[in-house]
Amino acid sequence: MIVALGFAELKLLLRNRTAAALAVLMPLAAGLWFAFGMGGERTGWTVVVTLQLLFSFGFTVYVTVTTALTARRQDLYLKRLRTGAASDVVLVTGLLLPVVLLGLAQALVLLGVTAAAGAPLPDRPGALLLAVVGGMVLACAAGVATSGVTGTAELAQITTAPFFLALVVGGVLGSAGPVDPPVFLLPGTGLGTLAGAAWGGPTDQVGTAALAVALWCVVATALAVRFFRWDPRG
Repeated sequence: MIVALGFAELKLLLRNRTAAALAVLMPLAAGLWFAFGMGGERTGWTVVVTLQLLFSFGFTVYVTVTTALTARRQDLYLKRLRTGAASDVVLVTGLLLPVVLLGLAQALVLLGVTAAAGAPLPDRPGALLLAVVGGMVLACAAGVATSGVTGTAELAQITTAPFFLALVVGGVLGSAGPVDPPVFLLPGTGLGTLAGAAWGGPTDQVGTAALAVALWCVVATALAVRFFRWDPRG
């Protein structure tokens, strides 16, 4: 059931050229520019990788999830799905599956391009894995939550902007080196710190970063449960 829903959702995503371009082409184009326009020193590569991951999380996953779920809800697609035998968890998982796989594939491609452009391999792959998994979970949960307060798919460009900007700003600050504890209140700081640690950066804040990412995932999931709507907004 999950796989079948995933294939159906993938077809719907690719049918919408604007959504497909936003989910695929824009993050790839930005990632390529980061790799070939900003690389160089080791610290430079850390920022490049962080931005690539954040754009994959932000555009490919977060914005796409928000836009897709809002469109499906307004078209009564979600309501029709819910009349079947599948549970709510199965339905949401199936709808998110293609976006998550697309985001993971895009992140892997961009990391490969960055390595081909001259970036060193990560010194601590475990920290990179934590950043990727945590970022995917956070982006999915935040997208589900944001879809609940988004009236139409067109408005998603506005409602997703605050979280996306906070994600990028926090990630850049975190990847640049040690930050003050309040900075971890931004959703991307922990992800940036983990990415920086993966490429030989300081490790004294890795525990704080992992905790911050986990807490953000919990908060985003709670908000998703609270605000997600199956029926169209009035």
